[in-house]
Amino acid sequence: MQRRDLLKFSALSASFGLLSGKISSNVKGGSFKHGVASGDPTHKYVILWTRVTPKAPGSILVTLEVSSNNKFNDIVYKKRLYTDPIRDYTIKHDFNAGLYFDQGQSFYFRFKCGDSFSDIGRSQTFPKLDVRFACLSCSNYPTGFFNAYEACANENLDFWLHLGDYLYEYSDKGYGTENASKLNRVPEPSHEIVTLGDYRTRHSQYKLDEGSKKLHAFAPLIPIWDDHEFANDAWMRGAENHAFDGSEGTFLKRRAAAIKAYMEWMPIREHKNKRKIYRQFKNPIINLMMLDTRQFGRDEQIKPLNYLENGRFDRTAFFEKLHDKERQLLGKKQLAWIDKNLRQNSSTWVVAGQQILMTKVKFPKIKDLLDGRNPPQWLEKFLPLQNEDIPSNLDAWDGYPAARSSLYDLFKRSNISLISLAGDTHNSWVSNLKDDVGDPIGFELGTPSVTSPGVADSLNIDPKKLENGIKENSAEIAWMDAKYRGYLICKASNKRFTAQFKFIDTITKKKFNVIDGPMFEASTGNRNISRL
Repeated sequence: MQRRDLLKFSALSASFGLLSGKISSNVKGGSFKHGVASGDPTHKYVILWTRVTPKAPGSILVTLEVSSNNKFNDIVYKKRLYTDPIRDYTIKHDFNAGLYFDQGQSFYFRFKCGDSFSDIGRSQTFPKLDVRFACLSCSNYPTGFFNAYEACANENLDFWLHLGDYLYEYSDKGYGTENASKLNRVPEPSHEIVTLGDYRTRHSQYKLDEGSKKLHAFAPLIPIWDDHEFANDAWMRGAENHAFDGSEGTFLKRRAAAIKAYMEWMPIREHKNKRKIYRQFKNPIINLMMLDTRQFGRDEQIKPLNYLENGRFDRTAFFEKLHDKERQLLGKKQLAWIDKNLRQNSSTWVVAGQQILMTKVKFPKIKDLLDGRNPPQWLEKFLPLQNEDIPSNLDAWDGYPAARSSLYDLFKRSNISLISLAGDTHNSWVSNLKDDVGDPIGFELGTPSVTSPGVADSLNIDPKKLENGIKENSAEIAWMDAKYRGYLICKASNKRFTAQFKFIDTITKKKFNVIDGPMFEASTGNRNISRL
C-alpha cells in the first residue's frame, strides 16, 4: 500500500470510529449558515473553518471531509470534530494538507452535521514559488455591499490578505451608517460592541454576507487586525472610541473579548499568547511578514489639540514628543523578530503586510478644497493646526517617525528592499519610500477599502483636487486614487513584482462592474516601483 493510500485509509478509518471512541449521546444537530473559510497556509498546513448554527444548546459533532475534487468522489481525509458554546459553535482544524497534496495544490473541503452539509470550500497550502494574491481592507458592513469580495472570488488567487478593519465596532448611528437602513445592512447588535457577546454577534453578521462567503470559500485568507476589530484608534492600553468613565468597563477586558471573538470567527492559527499575531509565510520567492502595528506594542497616539491653547500651538513640546525615540509602534519584541527574519532571509522579495501607511503624507489645506463651504463641525477645531507643518495622520507611521526609522535601519543593515502593503486609509496609494537622509528603502502599496468612505467622500470634495494636493505636498507619493473602493492584485516571481488596482463602480447596488486600475512593476534589485 502506498504511503498516501495508507494515510487516506487511516484518516477514513478514524472518522468511522475504527480508531476512535464512541460518539457522545448528548451531541446535538445543526446547520451551516456562515459558510466555510480557510486561512494561514504554510507549506504543509492550512486552517479549515466553519460555524454551526445549533438546533439546541450543547456539544455538537461535525465531520470534516477533504477531497481532491469538488464532487467529493475522492475523499482523502475525514475527521470528527466537536464544538460547543464555549467557542461560539465555531470549528477550526489545522489540516496537514502536506500529507495528501503537493505544495500549492488545490483541494476541497466541507463539513457535515447530521444530514446537513456546509458549502464547499477550496483551499491550498502556501505556493512553492510564484505567488498571486489579493489585498483588501476596511470592510464596513452598513456602508455598502461587499462587491469587492465577490469580484475577488473571480480572480486566480493563491491566497488573499485582509489588512485590517475586517469589521467595525460602531452602533447603528455610527460611522458609515447613513444608508444602512436603505441597504438592509443595519449593524447587529444596534449598539456599539463592547462585550464578548457583542463582538460575536457582529462577526456573525459579517460572515453571513454573500460576498464574504464566496471569497472565504474560494481561497485561504491571511488576516491581520487593525483598530476597528477593537475600537477606533486603538493602542496597547486604550482607544479613542472607548469610554474611560467606567461605562464600557476596562479597555483590557474589552480587548480580551474582541480577541477571543476574532480567534473564534477567523481562520487564523492561534498561539498561547492570543495578542501575538505577527507571523511569517515564506518560500524562495516571497517572505511575507504580517505585522501588528495596532495593539501589541503601540504607544498612545499624540493628540495635537493637547498642544493648542488660546490659539497658540506649542510646537517645541509637540515635536519633542513626536520624535521621542522611546515611542513604540511595533514594540521591541516584534522589532527583534523582524530583525531575526531579515538576517535569515533567502527570499527574493520581503513583504510587510500591515495596517497603516509608512509613506510620509501631507494633505493640502482642506478648507481650500471645500469650494467656499463651511467645514464640518468636527473638523473646525483642527483647522488652526494646518499652518503648523505637522503630519496629516498621526495614527499612521507618520505619528511614530522614530519607530519607522528603526524599521528602515533593519532593512538597510540587511541590504534588503522593503515592500510595504497597507490598508486603513480607504484610498489607493503607490509610494517610493525613503529614509530621513533620502536613501531609498523600498516601496509601498496602499489598498483601497472594500466599502469604507474615503476622505473625499467624507468631506464631499473633488477627489482629483485632493489627489493633486496630496501629491504636491508629499514627495514620496508616485500615484494615488481618492475616488474608488476596490482591491489590489499582487504577483511575485523571481524577477518581477507587479501590482494592479481593481476598482468597484458601486457599493450601493449588488450589480456592479470591475474597473481595471493602473498597473505597477518593480524588478529584482530595484528599490522603486514604476507605472507600466
